[in-house]
Amino acid sequence: MGENLGNTLDQVRKRIDTLIEEKPSHKEILEFFKEVMTEQYRMRTSTNPVSIRIDGEKTQALIEGNPLLDKKELCLDVPSATKLFKKLCGLLSFNEDNSGDTKRIKQALLNKDINLEELFMHVGIENDEYISALSKRLKVKDDLLSFLAGNSVKPIFEAYASQLKGYVDQEIWWRGYCPVCGSMPFIAQFREEGERFLTCSLCGFEWRFMRLKCPFCENEDHKRLRYFYTNSEGTAYRVDVCEKCKRYIKTLDTREMAGEVILIIEDIGTLYLDVLAQREGYLSGGKTHGVVIN
Repeated sequence: MGENLGNTLDQVRKRIDTLIEEKPSHKEILEFFKEVMTEQYRMRTSTNPVSIRIDGEKTQALIEGNPLLDKKELCLDVPSATKLFKKLCGLLSFNEDNSGDTKRIKQALLNKDINLEELFMHVGIENDEYISALSKRLKVKDDLLSFLAGNSVKPIFEAYASQLKGYVDQEIWWRGYCPVCGSMPFIAQFREEGERFLTCSLCGFEWRFMRLKCPFCENEDHKRLRYFYTNSEGTAYRVDVCEKCKRYIKTLDTREMAGEVILIIEDIGTLYLDVLAQREGYLSGGKTHGVVIN
């Protein structure tokens, strides 16, 4: 099960403060995410997801490749997600690049031009067409709206992952998408003995995966799989790319890293790797409900 879900708020804040000392150029984005994760932590500790009954049929479906949650039928804590959405909108309004968009979103909420329950459902099932259409109607950036909605429901899905973690057999599930909610991974890591684990971009669940295989297109041709890293950071932080689907995933080798490792924070602290990968023409394989501060 993902260790990130067990991190305390104090651990999160300490790790962010350490990264700020190491990478002062990332201070603004890291300080912003400290506030975001503080609000998410508060919501997660107060959210009680509806209990999911896992019967023999669900277990068999998991074996056949179907995740435990059906996101289209899932009961979301809309009041809590709405409260978090408004708080995150407030945090973003202080950023000069996003203040105009957040102002329009706040006005749309007042005018009831946004159905947040519907938005949360569509961002959960990763319906990009819905997000794009709504963004155009509101005249705001797609990634900003996706960021707000995605991070507002994330604590709910993390709570479901905590509830369902015991039902996943790591010896059976070797697929590139999450066994709990079906979303794609946003980051990978190598653990002791070189085992590779993927981390879900939505619920934070971690599951084992093959070392030489693309989680996005299942390419296993080692000649079309490669990785790169920067000399300054070394092999502890690298990017795995697939020449078949042209997607990438950042990978941490935790065997070479000392101290606390909190994956979502390490993801933010390695934005330079995203820039390098995207300059080479690769796309991020998993949604992280992206960074929206420039």
